[in-house]
Amino acid sequence: MLGLVQNKGDNMDKNTKELIEHITTSLLFDETILGSEGLSSSVWDKYLYLGYKSIVEKGAYLLRIGDCLDGFYLTKKGKIESIFLGRDGIVKLFLVTGEGCLYGEQFIFHRQPGLFDGLVVEDAELYFFSKDTIYNIMKNDFEICLFIMKTLAIKSRMLAVQVEDMSLRNNLQKVCRILYTFCCIEEKKGRTEDTIVLRLSHQDIANMLASHRVTVTNNLAKLKKQGILDYRYEKIIIKDKNRLKMIAFE
Repeated sequence: MLGLVQNKGDNMDKNTKELIEHITTSLLFDETILGSEGLSSSVWDKYLYLGYKSIVEKGAYLLRIGDCLDGFYLTKKGKIESIFLGRDGIVKLFLVTGEGCLYGEQFIFHRQPGLFDGLVVEDAELYFFSKDTIYNIMKNDFEICLFIMKTLAIKSRMLAVQVEDMSLRNNLQKVCRILYTFCCIEEKKGRTEDTIVLRLSHQDIANMLASHRVTVTNNLAKLKKQGILDYRYEKIIIKDKNRLKMIAFE
């Protein structure tokens, strides 16, 4: 089976195009994101025997600030968070790597130390490929080259939007935008209900925005008062996705 999914191009309907536009600006990078860009992790199946398989438990670090990997990981199962930690204790979560995706692929193209921590947040099954192994594969397999290049391109897009958030959007807009991207991800997965439940705590959102939890809670309270959402313990219930979008991009 080819690892690339046929691009539907102009035949893609307007709603699907808009969903892809927004999910590729989220912090979550998983099979849904890959599929939206015509990629499938199955392209790696024939090379798994060349990687070093490991089972890594939740709470372990794959990468610490200053480390430089001599290769990268393919995430078969589990999730990995990429985070900055400020001296004042503020956390900036800028990427969540999920199943089927690569982690640390930038290190095969430079020798600079890492600027962030890589934390396993769900028990993970990983395959580590050394830089030399990857280079040998890339010499003979265009699909692998395209997979790596597209992965880096999408992640660059995700980072650019986070810079835009921190530079140009106010706190309420940032909260709305990040929630709206998660709504789009749920819709892309086939959720059609008017009410969308997101399993996110106030602290989760604060970490995504490099903000304080109380700031997020105050802004969620404003949105609740307007009837746009509700919230309970570690759940955000979106009632009006369109108004959420309107505030995010006004």
